[in-house]
Amino acid sequence: MDSKKEQIIQAALKRFSHYGFHKTSMSEIAVDLNITKANLYYYYPDKNALIKDVLAYISDEILTQQYAVLNQYDGSLLDVLCKLLEVKADFLKDYYVLHINENLEWIKGQGIGTLLEEFHYKNIEIVEDLLERATKYGEIEVNSINEAATSYTEIMEGLSLIRSVSDMISGMPNAYNVDVILESQKKATKFIFNNKIVQDN
Repeated sequence: MDSKKEQIIQAALKRFSHYGFHKTSMSEIAVDLNITKANLYYYYPDKNALIKDVLAYISDEILTQQYAVLNQYDGSLLDVLCKLLEVKADFLKDYYVLHINENLEWIKGQGIGTLLEEFHYKNIEIVEDLLERATKYGEIEVNSINEAATSYTEIMEGLSLIRSVSDMISGMPNAYNVDVILESQKKATKFIFNNKIVQDN
């Protein structure tokens, strides 16, 4: 990535994380970078293009850390699943305002939904990979790894959405909810997989 674009993304990320997408202007980002608004528009023709790159940057960071956790699998599915949830929770704490914003009406139809959908499918792929490893290891037995990974991912995302919906409605983010979300996700993960682990006879 162009170093100037990376500087812009970092500056935008700070603003977006604190104020959200809607309440951040391109002018404010330009001032933060000590460049003209015209210079900023040279790199990003509109705010939606910048939002896409910011979300892509965050997604890449999360996925990189998740793959690192995935590669730590050594026969303990529950441990790795919980670590994957913790990675997401750490990012969610840092970018909770963006999590609230990503569900707002004004960004729909701006091409951002496609990016979020791609991230969703990448998350399914990571869980699929983990379940395949656990199956080969003999830790679990799953009829359809894809269906199991998809269902599990959707349940985790649903728990996150349920716990943060009041913040979306009120517009008052409360990052404390991330700990509540993580605890719910871990409990659900243990409930789902505890009875699926193959016990030695």
